[in-house]
Amino acid sequence: MSVVLTVAKRELLELRYDRQVLVWLIAFVTIFSWMSSSGSLEVSLLFTSSFMGMYGAFALSGQAFDQEKLTGTLETLLCGTVTLRQLWLGKILGTLLPAAMVAYAAAAIVLYRGPDGAMLFSVQLAVYLALILPALLTAFIGVMGFVQLHFDSRRTRMISIAVMALIGVLLLTSLTMAGEVARLSWEALAIAGLMGAGLTALPYLLVNRLSKERIIMTSEG
Repeated sequence: MSVVLTVAKRELLELRYDRQVLVWLIAFVTIFSWMSSSGSLEVSLLFTSSFMGMYGAFALSGQAFDQEKLTGTLETLLCGTVTLRQLWLGKILGTLLPAAMVAYAAAAIVLYRGPDGAMLFSVQLAVYLALILPALLTAFIGVMGFVQLHFDSRRTRMISIAVMALIGVLLLTSLTMAGEVARLSWEALAIAGLMGAGLTALPYLLVNRLSKERIIMTSEG
């Protein structure tokens, strides 16, 4: 466990040198969250925090997985005593923490922009933000990490473009749905919880399909 935490800490420290991504991420999240506080405030907060966190995870996972793979940093780490599973889980954790912060920052902006600057913060919403949203982000980071490590650069770019387009569609859809749905029900929360619990197992399953040889073989081209 200490190795996983060390890898996660390293990922967090590396963010200091990726200022261009951080500046763009902060600007995009701030602008979109500021504009999205329409319709039901609770649902608007839920959708915005979810997809802003997903966008943050997408942007940050590129540095954690793909860039280190292309520069040879990942190959160097794999030649050490750290196992692939430890490296994998550490990178997911190191990416999850700032992605979750992005999601919660987006939620705070929507909350601030709400009618009269206030809202009734329901128990359902608190459960979603505290438990289900981190689980969904973990699964998303795991899937993106697998794509970036398992495939070569050309296929990774193609999949990344498709993911970016999908996130864009989901963001626009969320604005529409926020105006149509009144509250987050316990039934919807239960479905999201089951989905989050199931998807959280994805990273643990995907890492079994990775190999050091595959990562090194696809690190060029």
